[in-house]
Amino acid sequence: MLNIFYFLTICLLVATKPILGQSIPKGAEIVELATQPDVSPDGKFFAFVWDGDIWTASTEGGKIRRITTHQAQETSPKISPNGKNIAFASQRSGSWQVYTASIYGGNLKKITNHSEGYFLMDWYPEGNHLLVRSKRDHRGPRVDRFFKISSKAIGHEELLFDAHGDEGRISKNGKVIFQRGGVGLYRKGYKGSQSAQIWLWNDKKFTKLVSEEEGSRSPRWDADDSSYYYISGKSGAFNLYKRSINGDDEKKITHFEDDSVMLPSVSRDGSVIVFRHLAAFYKIDFSKEEIEPEKIVIWNRGERSGSRDEERLEIRTAGQAVFSKDGLEIAFVAGGDLWVMDTVLKEPKRITDSAAEEREPVFSPDGNSIIYISDDGLSARLCRASREDDNIYWWQNEEFKTENLSEDGEVIEDIIYSPDGKSISMIKGQGDLWIADADGKNQRKIIISWNAPRYDWSPNSKWIAYSVYDNNFNRDIWIVPVDGSKAPFNLSRHPDSDGGVKWSPDGKLLAFTGRRFDAETDIYYVWLKKSDEQISSRERDLDKAVDLMKKARPKKPSNPNPKIEKASGKEDVQESRFIKGLRMMFNLPVKQKKVEPKPEPPKEENAAAPKDSLIDFDGINKRIRRISIPDVAESNLFWSPDSKKLAFSGKIKGVQGVYTVDFPVKSATPSLLISKTIYMPRWLSKDNKIVYYSGGVPGAFAKGKSEAYPFKVLLKRSLPSHYKVGFLQAWRAMRDGFYDSALNNKNWDKIKDKYQEMAANAVDRYSFSRSISMMLGELNASHMGFRSSSSSLYKPKGWIDQTAHLGLIFDVEHEGNGLRVKKVITNGPSDQEKSMIRKGEVISKINGVEVNNGDDIKEMLNGRIDRDIDLQVLATDEEKTERVVTVRPITYSTARALMEDDDVRGNKELVNKLSEGRLGYLHVERMMWSEFQKFEREIYAEGDGKEGLVIDVRNNGGGFTADHLLTVLVPPVHATTIPRGGGSGYPGDRRVYATWTKPIVVLCNEKSFSNAEIFSHAIKNLKRGKLVGVPTAGGVISTGSKSIMDLGTIRMPGRGWFLPNGEDMERNGAVPDHIVWPLPGEISSGKDRQLEKAIEVLIQDVNEHSKKAKVEMKPASKR
Repeated sequence: MLNIFYFLTICLLVATKPILGQSIPKGAEIVELATQPDVSPDGKFFAFVWDGDIWTASTEGGKIRRITTHQAQETSPKISPNGKNIAFASQRSGSWQVYTASIYGGNLKKITNHSEGYFLMDWYPEGNHLLVRSKRDHRGPRVDRFFKISSKAIGHEELLFDAHGDEGRISKNGKVIFQRGGVGLYRKGYKGSQSAQIWLWNDKKFTKLVSEEEGSRSPRWDADDSSYYYISGKSGAFNLYKRSINGDDEKKITHFEDDSVMLPSVSRDGSVIVFRHLAAFYKIDFSKEEIEPEKIVIWNRGERSGSRDEERLEIRTAGQAVFSKDGLEIAFVAGGDLWVMDTVLKEPKRITDSAAEEREPVFSPDGNSIIYISDDGLSARLCRASREDDNIYWWQNEEFKTENLSEDGEVIEDIIYSPDGKSISMIKGQGDLWIADADGKNQRKIIISWNAPRYDWSPNSKWIAYSVYDNNFNRDIWIVPVDGSKAPFNLSRHPDSDGGVKWSPDGKLLAFTGRRFDAETDIYYVWLKKSDEQISSRERDLDKAVDLMKKARPKKPSNPNPKIEKASGKEDVQESRFIKGLRMMFNLPVKQKKVEPKPEPPKEENAAAPKDSLIDFDGINKRIRRISIPDVAESNLFWSPDSKKLAFSGKIKGVQGVYTVDFPVKSATPSLLISKTIYMPRWLSKDNKIVYYSGGVPGAFAKGKSEAYPFKVLLKRSLPSHYKVGFLQAWRAMRDGFYDSALNNKNWDKIKDKYQEMAANAVDRYSFSRSISMMLGELNASHMGFRSSSSSLYKPKGWIDQTAHLGLIFDVEHEGNGLRVKKVITNGPSDQEKSMIRKGEVISKINGVEVNNGDDIKEMLNGRIDRDIDLQVLATDEEKTERVVTVRPITYSTARALMEDDDVRGNKELVNKLSEGRLGYLHVERMMWSEFQKFEREIYAEGDGKEGLVIDVRNNGGGFTADHLLTVLVPPVHATTIPRGGGSGYPGDRRVYATWTKPIVVLCNEKSFSNAEIFSHAIKNLKRGKLVGVPTAGGVISTGSKSIMDLGTIRMPGRGWFLPNGEDMERNGAVPDHIVWPLPGEISSGKDRQLEKAIEVLIQDVNEHSKKAKVEMKPASKR
C-alpha cells in the first residue's frame, strides 16, 4: 500500500510541475519543438530557433519576438556577454556563415567568409571574439577544429588546438571545456565506444573530465570556472549534473525518469538554466528555494507569415499516373489525393479529398471503376472509386463514389486487376500475396512471404508469375496457379537475383531480368511450352534460309504491266446459282437491293485473346534463354500488344531511354524507341501507342513522337492532419519493418501516443523531422534516421564563391610576413611539374597582393574555383630568389581526400621502418567494390616479400565487401602445388581472388561501423588475427529506405546480423585484443600509438609463425 501511495505521489508531482507563462490569447499559437536555446547573461530572456529563424522570449514565458526574417535557415543563436547583441549562423549566403545583430534585430553584419562554413559555439567573455567550430584541412578522422574569430568584422582565424571537439565553451579564464564523440542527440540508451566524453583544454594540455559508458555531453561552465554542468545518461535518462572541475563533488540537478535534457544554456551569472525536454523549454531558477524545472510556455501571434493549420499548393507533377484501357483518360495522384482527367482538355477532377494518402490507382479493365490505396497511417486500405453518373466520362463527372474494400488495420500494397477484371490481387502485411473478387470479397491467400513479391498476371488470368527473396536474399522467378491447385513452382532456380518478370500478351513467354554473369544484368526469357520454342526455332532457321537464298539468287525484275487474264466465269455461274437458291428459299424478288449490316459502335482494338494452354514445367529452367547487351543494366520490361517486341529501359552508348528487341529473337541488337526515362509504361494496341508518365507528367508515344499531358491542380490541405498521417506512416514503418519484432522491448503503441500530437503541431518540416527523430531515438538502434524532403531550402542566385585550396599546408607558427609552407600535398596543385612549390618556401604575394602577418588570406582566395591563381614564391636558397607560380586550385574536400592518401603513405612508411621491412600496411577506407579491387591489387604489391600485413579499417563507415575481403584472407587451404624445380604454392588462376595466408593484424576503432564491424568480428571469431585499437561502434543492421508521402524518407533497418554464438552484433561492437585509446591531438600530430601497437603485436605473431614446423612435401616416389 505504501508503494502504491508513493507511486501516486510521484505521478502527481510530475503532473503538477510549475508552468511559466502568461495566459495565452485567443488565436495565438503555442511554440513547440523550438531548439537551441541560449539564455541572456542575467537569465531574464533567451534566444532560440523556431520556424527557421531566430527569436527571443522571456524566461518567464509569454509572447515571443522575432529577431531574423529570411528564407534561409538560421541556427545557433548566442547572446553577447553584455546582452546587447546576438551572433548566429545562417545559410543565406549559400554556406553556414556567422552574423551578428542587435538583440532587437538591427545592425546585421556578416563576420565570416570561409566557404567551408562555421558552427557557432560561444562568445569569449570580453565580447570581442567568438568560439567557432569549422572544417578545414587538418589530419585525422574528424577534421573539425575550434577557432577563435573576431566578433566585429571578417578577419584572421586562430586555431585553438589541433584536435577534434564539439560543444565547446569558454570560461572567464580562457579554459575550453568540450565534448568528444557521441551518437545522435535523440538516441536513448546507447552504451558503447561512441559514447560522448567531456574534456578540458587548459595550459596547452588535455584532461579527460568525464567518461561514462552511457555517454556524457553538452558541458557548460557555471558562473566561474571551478565547476560545470553536463548531461549524463547514467540514471537511465539524460539528466543534468553539476560537477567541480577536480571531480570531487557532483550533484544531480534534474530527476527525469525518461526522455532527455537537451541543449542546456547557463546564464553568465549562474542564476538560470534553460533547456529543452521533449517539445518544450524548461527553466531552472537557482534563486528560488525549490530547485526544480519549470515549463516555459511561449506563444506567437501575428509575427509569422503563413499558417500552421493550412497549406495551399499549386501542383504540376504527379506521384503516380495510369491510363484507361483506351489511353484516353488518366488517373493520377497529386498532393496525396486521387484525380482524373482526359488527354485533350486536361482539366483534372478531384476524386478524393482526405488527410489520408491515396496512391497506386488502377483502372478496371472495363473502365467503370478505379481501385487505389488509401493510407491514413494506421491502415493502408484497398478502396474503389466510381462515377456518380456512369453515363458520362470520368472527366465530365463532378461527383464520385468511393468505398472501402478491406478491413481497418490492414496494410495493403501493390494492387493489380486480373486481365479478365474478375479478381484483384494485393500484397498484405510483410509480403503475403492475396486474391479477392472484384468487389473485395472472398479473399484468399496465395503466397506466404516475409518480403513483398513483385508479380504479373498471366493474360488468361489463371497464373501469377512473381519474384521473391529467400532467406539467403536470393531472388528467383516463381509461377503459381491462382486457384491454388498447385504449389508455387521455382522457374529460374539460380543462385543470383532474378526479377521484373513480365508475361507476354499472347501468354507464350515470360521475360525477366537477372544478374547471372558477374555483375552484368541481362534480359532472360522462356517459352512456356516446348512446342512454341521449337516452332520459333524453326521459324528462325527458315528466315535465315530465305534470306540466304534471296541474297544468292535475286529474282528477275517483274513485268511492270502484267497482262490480266479474265477468269473463266465458272465461279460466277456457281455463285449465281447459290444466290438464286437463297432467293427462292426466302421468296425474295430478283432485283432486291443488298441490305448492309448496321454499323456497330467503335471498339478498342485488342490483341488476340491468348489460348488457354498448359505450361510445360518439365525442364523449363533449362529452356531459359539470355539476351545479352554488354554493359547495360536493363530494367522496366514491357511487351508490345502482339508479343513481337519486348521493351526495356537502359542506357546504351550514353543514351538513356526505352529500347526494344524483337521476338522471336533474331538479334540481340536493340532499337531505340523513346530517348528518355519513363515510368509505369503500357503499350496499347490502339495506334500502337505507349502511355507512361515521365518527370511527374503523364505522356504518350505514338508514330515516333512523344506527347505530354501537363496539368495544374490547386488544393488546400490541413497541415496538422498531413503531418499526423506522415508521422503514423513512419511509426507503422518501424512497427512492421524493424528487424527485431520485439522493437527492443518498447511499447510501440505508447510511443505513438507520445509523439503523434507533437508531430501534428509541427510548425515546419524541420520541426516535423525532430518529432520523427525523437520517436526513432526510442528504439536505441543504429542505421536509423529521417531525411526531410523539404523543398524550401534556400539557394542564393548565381554561383557561390568558394575558398580555394592551393594544395599547401602553412606553418601557423610562422611570425614573419608571407605564408611559410609546412607541407606540400602530394598530387595537389602545388605538386605539379609546372607549379612545384617546396616545403619551407614562403608565399609572399597572392595574385599580386602582398601577404602580411595577420592578413586574412581567405578574402584573397575566395572566388570561382575554376580559375588560375598566381603565387609569388620566395625560395629557400641562399639568394632568396623569387618566382611566380601559377596554380589551378582545388576545393577543400579534394584537399582532404589527398591528405588522407598522404596519411596512408605515411603509415606504410612507418610500418616498414618500425618492422625493418618485414611488414606491409593496407588501408581499407570503405567496404565498397572499388576499395576491394584496390585491396586485392595491393595484396600483391604491399605483401611482396613481407611476412605479415597490418590491415586498417579504422574510420571505415561500412558497405558490403566484408565477405570478399575474407575470401582473400581466409581461403580454404586444401592442397599445395610444386612445379618441377619450383617451390610450394598454389595456382593463382584457380583462386577466386588473390589470397594472403600469412599473419595479419586488424586495426579498428569506434568509427569502424556496420560492414567494417562484421569484418572485425569475423577476423576475431575465425582466429585469423588479432584486433588492435578501440571497440567498434556496435552498429550492425542492414538498412533500406521508405518514402513517407511528400515529407521525407525514413531508413528501414530490416535485417539483423548475428554471431555464430547467436549474439546480435547490434550494440555489441568487436572488442580488440589490445585496446589503445588515442589522446586528443595525437594522430593529427603524427603520433599513432594504435598503429605502433599493431606493429608490435604482428611482429610477435610473425615470429611465432616462423617457428612452426613446416610440412614436408613427399612425392609419390618417396612414400
